[in-house]
Amino acid sequence: MKQWLILLFLLIAIACRQQIDPLVGIWKVNSSFYSATYQIMKKRNQLNGLVLFYNDGTTRYKHDGTQQQYIFNGLKKKEDGQYVDGISGATTKNDTPKNIEIKIINKDTLEVTTFVMNKPLVEFWTRQNNEITP
Repeated sequence: MKQWLILLFLLIAIACRQQIDPLVGIWKVNSSFYSATYQIMKKRNQLNGLVLFYNDGTTRYKHDGTQQQYIFNGLKKKEDGQYVDGISGATTKNDTPKNIEIKIINKDTLEVTTFVMNKPLVEFWTRQNNEITP
């Protein structure tokens, strides 16, 4: 009987464990044109991308905790496993153009497609496990 209680407790603990979204974390953009580091965090069942560092040669930004700049807000997971911005996830293709799509390549690599003037720009982001130093 004692073994059954332990087994039942373990099953309940595993079932109640909160699932962390695979996008949550700190990501660095792999680009030869600019440097950027973003933190993707979950808030109210939506994913937001906070800009921690950005430098394209003309504009430089480093998050200092006073103001928050976001690359995207309200990212949602689609049924096919891709993530899209909240607007394009709730509208049809003819309504509002997409802003961003994220596809998970593996646990440490994302394929991020942003749309500039309706033209796709594909980048790869890698997970950062160390301090946020650009």
